[in-house]
Amino acid sequence: MKMGQNQPGSSSKVMSAREAVERFVPDGASVSLANFLTAIPFALVHELIRQRKKGLTVWSQSGIEEIDLLAGAGCVQKVITAYNYRAGGEWAGTEFERAVKEKRIEVEDLSNFTVLAMLWAGALGYSFMPVLKGIKETDVFRVRTLLGGDKFKVVNCPFTGEEVVVVKGVQPDVALIHVQRCDAEGNAQYWGSIGNSKWAALACKHIIVSCEEVVEHDIIQFSPHLTLIPSFRVDAVVEEPWGAHPAEVLGYYNFDLNFRAGFYVQNALPGGIQQFIKEWIYDCADRKEYLNHYMQKYGSDRLLRQRARHHPSYPADYGSANLVVWDEKGNCEELGVTRSEFDKIIESQGEVIEWEIEEK
Repeated sequence: MKMGQNQPGSSSKVMSAREAVERFVPDGASVSLANFLTAIPFALVHELIRQRKKGLTVWSQSGIEEIDLLAGAGCVQKVITAYNYRAGGEWAGTEFERAVKEKRIEVEDLSNFTVLAMLWAGALGYSFMPVLKGIKETDVFRVRTLLGGDKFKVVNCPFTGEEVVVVKGVQPDVALIHVQRCDAEGNAQYWGSIGNSKWAALACKHIIVSCEEVVEHDIIQFSPHLTLIPSFRVDAVVEEPWGAHPAEVLGYYNFDLNFRAGFYVQNALPGGIQQFIKEWIYDCADRKEYLNHYMQKYGSDRLLRQRARHHPSYPADYGSANLVVWDEKGNCEELGVTRSEFDKIIESQGEVIEWEIEEK
């Protein structure tokens, strides 16, 4: 599959979560969940489950509920991760744990940095990347399951001759990522706790972006430092307000701790997560129905209490002495022509012209 393969003849990539998942996530795909603990792309994860995807290999540097949900729905076959949240202490368990013990899924355990390094290398087109050699002293290095001999290699540095531990660059099939805002073409802006999100998305052959809001391109242009993923890499844009609930999206809403507490109780009990999946995913046709069900069950006030208080950052000044090329009379000093003369040249020539500059 080619990276960034989009619908020909259309600049807008906006579509529903259903269409995006249908088009870009086949059964058996390798999927990178690209958010790091916050802004988790739950609307897209729920759609994977709703469409009953099978045989997925999931890359997740650090997970909260999403791996448990995918395991409980029977969507995931293999997981490569560094961490998955476990609530409740010794008495509790999770669907992820039960799935591993029952051999329903296979897991490769890595450290946070080594997962990141594999995705980082893949995003940059490198076949491998060095990691800290202290990993050799751990079971993360010694115990190998899914990746086998490709989990780590030890090579000699061409500059010092010393041993260097390296990991393989990986390029999963598709990334799912949730951001604050995106334009219709796919320029995705994200701020806050970014973690590995940039590389976990850019490493992939396809990228599905869900966002709190689709905005005009001018907004993206006026804040370019917030653009995490450029449009030419994005395949689908899904506008999903509250698309990361019950996780946090900085500037939009907080963690829904009460909802999460209820999830953890259900997740600790065998069969509990299947009840959760039926109520909140299978019985809800889309994210809108999910939110309506939430408000019917708990009231709209409880949802709205999660809204973030405003704390805007100070704007950056992108001004330049050469910001305005044409003066008020339509002259351009750098090119030595008027705007009307320039337009006639473009119309007649239809190409970029090399200008000879006289030395003064």
